[in-house]
Amino acid sequence: MKPIPLVAAVNDLSGFGRCSLTVALPILSAMGLQGCPLPTALLSNHTGYPSCFFEDFTDRMEAYLAEWRKLNLRFGGACTGFLGNEKQADIVAGFLSEFCDEGAVKLVDPVMADNGQPYSTCSPALCERMKTVVAQGTVTTPNLTEACLLTGRSYDAILSLPDPQKQEAVFAMADAIAALGPRAVIVTGVVGDHKVANLVSDRGAHYAVERPLVPCSFAGTGDVFAAVLFGLLMRNTPLKEAVERTAAFVADATAHTMALGLPAQDGIEFEPFLSRLTEGATV
Repeated sequence: MKPIPLVAAVNDLSGFGRCSLTVALPILSAMGLQGCPLPTALLSNHTGYPSCFFEDFTDRMEAYLAEWRKLNLRFGGACTGFLGNEKQADIVAGFLSEFCDEGAVKLVDPVMADNGQPYSTCSPALCERMKTVVAQGTVTTPNLTEACLLTGRSYDAILSLPDPQKQEAVFAMADAIAALGPRAVIVTGVVGDHKVANLVSDRGAHYAVERPLVPCSFAGTGDVFAAVLFGLLMRNTPLKEAVERTAAFVADATAHTMALGLPAQDGIEFEPFLSRLTEGATV
């Protein structure tokens, strides 16, 4: 019997609203991983609500990591999410290089924007520095808006294309992002005719993993997707299978949440589905 793998989860911590570390840590535990959080910000609730308490953790991250350094911590994998500024991007890029074992799975979710608009925290400097974090990743999972920011493409122009041309344009963006360094790029949540697709560029091979379109956008869905995908990759699940299983998990949890009539800003109720993720966990 071996100890379960030690992995780092770099993201903000929101006390309410299922997103970021609040969803990542239980998912990683269910999948047989010891998730060690490195917070980038502390929030009472995520920013999709009318107001929130927000404390930037930038000035504390170096001291936090200094203590991990004293413990000689090493990680077999890491997943990253929200970064609030370009200094955090520099810290996290250095962290991935210093603290992760050779061959570690590193999933970078470049959380910067959605629905064609950058978040208020996403400056041009952060977008540029985010490329250095993406370059450290094994896999990166931008949504369509974030893929456009990373490549300088027009979101509105790509969104207006018919489905076949849209997919071709997104695959071209994914290839451009892959040129930064990651093995695979998954552009998530690309909406088409009655469907939503995750478009994958895996070392030059292209494919789409599609699901029926859900007529509601729930907060934190991308965080659930990233955490489940990362857990499967830590089990050495082949990438295509991992994306398919992750998309199915998110779709089923979303349908369940819709059936309950829960508010979209509260996120998807994924907890009843955690038992699906325990198969293959180390015991």
